[in-house]
Amino acid sequence: MIRLPYLHLVSALIYLGGMIFIGGLLIPSARRLLEAHKILQAIGQVVRLVHPVLLASLGLLIMTGAAMLTDLKGALGNRYFTQLFATLGPKLFVVFILALLNSYQFFGLGLPLARSLAEGVDGSVTLPPERMAAMLTQMGRLQACAWIAVALGGAAGALGLAMRHGW
Repeated sequence: MIRLPYLHLVSALIYLGGMIFIGGLLIPSARRLLEAHKILQAIGQVVRLVHPVLLASLGLLIMTGAAMLTDLKGALGNRYFTQLFATLGPKLFVVFILALLNSYQFFGLGLPLARSLAEGVDGSVTLPPERMAAMLTQMGRLQACAWIAVALGGAAGALGLAMRHGW
């Protein structure tokens, strides 16, 4: 049986790795393409694959964290709030903000980006120029969200380590 801390750690690595991939590799690499429709096509195709994996890993991360917290609460008994809440409160706040940010990134930015890329018979994207400009702006927001998620994920990880090891 897989132990929860290891599953939690693997989920965190998948999630953070995916966010670094989107913010640091995918979007900067796609921007090197000369034509706007090719940029959007490349990002839309990868987002269709990557976002569901990242969403699942974030869900697994939250669920395993909650399960481990439940076990810890049982073990600490009456000392739970006094011993952990100074670290747990900020961590839960960071995770809540991270979940809100990812809802916006996945459903507000990524999903419309992937859905709006209707390919023609010849494989080209058919979007009016003003819509193409809006989608390129949306791509910048997608990248910004990815980097903010990396920072928040790192903060949540640091708070989790502090909580687990009593720092």
